[in-house]
Amino acid sequence: MPGRLADTALPDGLTGSGETAGTAPGAGRPEDDSRDSPTIGLWGVARGTQSGAALAEIDTALGALERLFAGAGYRPVSPPHLFQAEVLLDLYGEDVRGRAFLFPGVGGEELCLRPDFTVPVARAHGAAGWEHAAKYAYQGPVFRRQPPGSGRPIEYLQAGIENIGAADPAAAEAQVLALVFEGLAEIGAEGFTVATGDLGIVFALLEALEMPAARRARLARHVWRPARFDWLVAASVAGTGAPSAARQALLEAVEGSEESVGAIERLAAASGEILGRRDAAEIAERAAALAAAAAEPAMPAEQANLIDAVLALEGPSGDVLAELRSLTAEAGVPIHGALDAFERRLDAFNRAGLDGEALPFDARFGRTLEYYDGFVFEVARHDRPETPPLAGGGRYDSLMAGLGAGRRIPAFGAMIRPEAALAARRSTSAQAPAEPTAAPAPRSGRFAEAAARGALGSAAGKPAAETPAPRRLILGLPSKGRLQEATIAWFAERGIRIRRSGSGREYAAEAEGVDGLEIAMLSAGEIPGALERGQIHLGVTGLDLVREKVPAREAGVRRLCPMGFGHADLVVAVPDWWVDVERMGDLDEAAAAFRDRHGHAMRVATKYHGLTRAFFRQCGVADYRVVDSQGATEATPKNQTAELIVDITSSGETLRANHLRVLEDGLILRSEATLFASGSAARSAETDRVLTIMGQRCEFLS
Repeated sequence: MPGRLADTALPDGLTGSGETAGTAPGAGRPEDDSRDSPTIGLWGVARGTQSGAALAEIDTALGALERLFAGAGYRPVSPPHLFQAEVLLDLYGEDVRGRAFLFPGVGGEELCLRPDFTVPVARAHGAAGWEHAAKYAYQGPVFRRQPPGSGRPIEYLQAGIENIGAADPAAAEAQVLALVFEGLAEIGAEGFTVATGDLGIVFALLEALEMPAARRARLARHVWRPARFDWLVAASVAGTGAPSAARQALLEAVEGSEESVGAIERLAAASGEILGRRDAAEIAERAAALAAAAAEPAMPAEQANLIDAVLALEGPSGDVLAELRSLTAEAGVPIHGALDAFERRLDAFNRAGLDGEALPFDARFGRTLEYYDGFVFEVARHDRPETPPLAGGGRYDSLMAGLGAGRRIPAFGAMIRPEAALAARRSTSAQAPAEPTAAPAPRSGRFAEAAARGALGSAAGKPAAETPAPRRLILGLPSKGRLQEATIAWFAERGIRIRRSGSGREYAAEAEGVDGLEIAMLSAGEIPGALERGQIHLGVTGLDLVREKVPAREAGVRRLCPMGFGHADLVVAVPDWWVDVERMGDLDEAAAAFRDRHGHAMRVATKYHGLTRAFFRQCGVADYRVVDSQGATEATPKNQTAELIVDITSSGETLRANHLRVLEDGLILRSEATLFASGSAARSAETDRVLTIMGQRCEFLS
C-alpha cells in the first residue's frame, strides 16, 4: 500500500511498515475474484490463497483503515512474525500457549509465531523507554491453533491500534472505540452489536472491602476465572471445614515451631522421597499460609451478596453507573475512584460523538481475557453469534508492569478483523444456511436408525464424483500389544475372526465371518486421526486418545460401545512429599507461590496437552506450563524436567514406585477400549450392508 512507511525513528523491534503480504491494491493482478478454498487441518482452517478482486477487496479495506488510523496520529509499525517463546508466552498464560505455533530455533530455543500484536508492540515500546507516550497502528496476520471442528482460521488478519502512556486515559479509550466504529463503517460492516465491561470495578470493590489480605489476593488472582472466583467467594462465606488427618499434621508441624523447615522435612520424609524443584522451605511457607487461611474469619454474607450484586449488573452504561453508585453507597463501600473513572469515560464517549450512557454494559464481560484489567469491549454480529468477533480491545495497564515498566502505565488498544468484517458485509441475515447433504441410507436393519441419527456420516461433504463408492468397510485395529490381543478376542466372541497375515513383523490382518470387512493395523494413537479424516469406518482405541486428539467432534468421531477392557484413568499426580497439596485448589495456590519464587510457571509433564489444559482451566489452576512427555513421564519430577504429571494409570503401581500420588480430585477421565465410528468416511450400499451386520454382531445399537 503506498504511503505506508513512516519516516520516523521507531523503537527497536518495530519497523515503520504495517505491510501485509502482497502489493498495492490492484497492482499487477488479474481482474478475477480468485479465492482458494480453505484447507481443514489438525489445528483449524488454513487461509486459502487470495488474488484478483478478492485480494483487492482486502487491500482496499486495509488501506482505508491505515489512512483512518494515520489521520488520528497513530504511526504504523510492524513487529516480526517470530518471537522467542519463553518470555512472550509466559505473559500470555498456558491457554494462549496451547494455541500458539511453536518451533525449535537454531540454538535449541523455542520460537513462536505471533499470536497477537499487543504484547509485541508494548514490549518494543518499552525498549525505547517506558516514560514516553506513543500511538501505534499495525496490520498483518496472527497465528493461533483452533479447536478441531471449530471452523475458525489458524491465520487471520488484524488491523489495530495501541495507545500507550496517554495523559487522559478516558479520552484515549473514547478515541480508540470511536476509531473502531468508524473503521467498521469504512469497511461497510453493518448489523453489529457491542458488549462492554470494566474489570477495574471488580478490582476496586475487592480493594475496598474489609477482608484478610491473603483472601483479597486469592480473589483478585482469579477475577479472570469466574468459576474459581465464585467458588472462592462461597468457600470464604462457609469457612474452612475440618482438615484431613494429613492436613492437620501439616498445620501442627508448623504451629509454634521456630524451625518449621526442619519440621516439614521430617514430615515430608515420612511421606516419600524428596524430589523435584520445590523444597522444604516452599512447603513451610505454604503451610504457614494454610494455617493463616484456617484462622481467617468467614466472609460476611453481606460482602458476598454485594460482590454478586455488582457482578450481576448489566444494561445501558448510564443506568449501570447509577446502580453501582447506589449499591456501594448503601453498603458503605467506597469505590469512588473506579466509578468516577467510569463517568469520565462516558463523558469522553459523548464528546467523541458516541452515546456513552446507551452503550451496553455487563459487569461479567471480559473476565476471561487475562491481560485486560480495565475497560473492555467486543463488537460482533447480532444475527450471527457463532461467528468470530469483528473487533475488540481493552485496557492493560498492569501488563506494562509485567513487561518491565515496573509500574502500571495507561495502555489501551483494539483490533479489527478485516476478513471477518468483509464477510459480515457480504452475508445477509436473510440467507438461510444450506441444507446438509443427506448420507446414503443403509439398506435395512437397526443400523438405519443410527445412520439417521448421524452415527455415521457421508464422505465429508465431498461431491459424489470426487469420492468413489467404497467396496469394503475398513476397521482400524491396534497394531500390537495387549490391546490388540484383547480386541481380537472381543471380536472373536462375536463371530468375527481376525488373524494376522504376512510375516510376524508385518502389520497386516484379515477378517473372517463378515464378507466385505477389511482390517487396517494402526497404532492406537493413529486411529483417532484416521477416524476423523474418514480413512477408516470403524476403529478401536482408548477413549482418552479420542478425547485428546479429536475433542468436541461428536459429528466426526462417534462412540459406539465400550469394550470392557483396557481400563485406565487419566489423573493429575504430584510428588508424595508435597504434604501441602491434596486437591486441585491446593495445586493452584502452590503453583502461584512457585512462580513467585522461581520466576517461571510450574511444569506439568504429559502427552495429553488438550485434556490437561481443559481440566486445569475447569479447576481454575492458572500458573502452570505443559511440557511434552511421550514416555517415562513418571520420572520427570525426579529428573527435574517437570514438577508434576498428568498421565494414564491402571493400577497405580508405577506412580507409587516413582513416589507420586493422585490428587483427591485429580481424576480427569476414566478411559477404556472403545469401538468408534467415523462420521466422514465414504459410504456405499456395500459398506452399509457390512455395518448392519457389524451392528447386529457387536450389539452397539441396542
